[in-house]
Amino acid sequence: MGIQYRKAKVRLTYREGKPEVYKLRQLTYPQVTFQQLVEEIAQSQNVNKTMTKAVCEALLNRLVHYMEIGHGVSLGEFGSFKPTFNSKTAHTLEETTADTITVKKIRFYPGGRFQQMLKNLTVTGNSPAIDVAEPESGDDDGE
Repeated sequence: MGIQYRKAKVRLTYREGKPEVYKLRQLTYPQVTFQQLVEEIAQSQNVNKTMTKAVCEALLNRLVHYMEIGHGVSLGEFGSFKPTFNSKTAHTLEETTADTITVKKIRFYPGGRFQQMLKNLTVTGNSPAIDVAEPESGDDDGE
């Protein structure tokens, strides 16, 4: 099925004259929970749910441990996780401190299986209707 979208009319409040433009908006679906994944893995591999959950929790604990001390972590064909941050620009060396860090985040770099999935992922329209969406107040990345 792939990713589905709808067409939306958007008012660009940050632009002079507040023009209306059209954008594609991704349809969202409920997230699959950790518990649902554990149950599906246990069932598909014909193993105990408790053990499956314990292994998944242990993997998450190790990911967190290594990223807390600055390491990136590779999970083979799944991909890699790397802790990183954004910071403000300072005018002098003395002003360049940890206080200039604005966002701490974890970057995900897809492995081979995800790259192949993205390459083959379909994107389809759900309906020809145009919805009036909320005004856009940030930069328009669609230009």
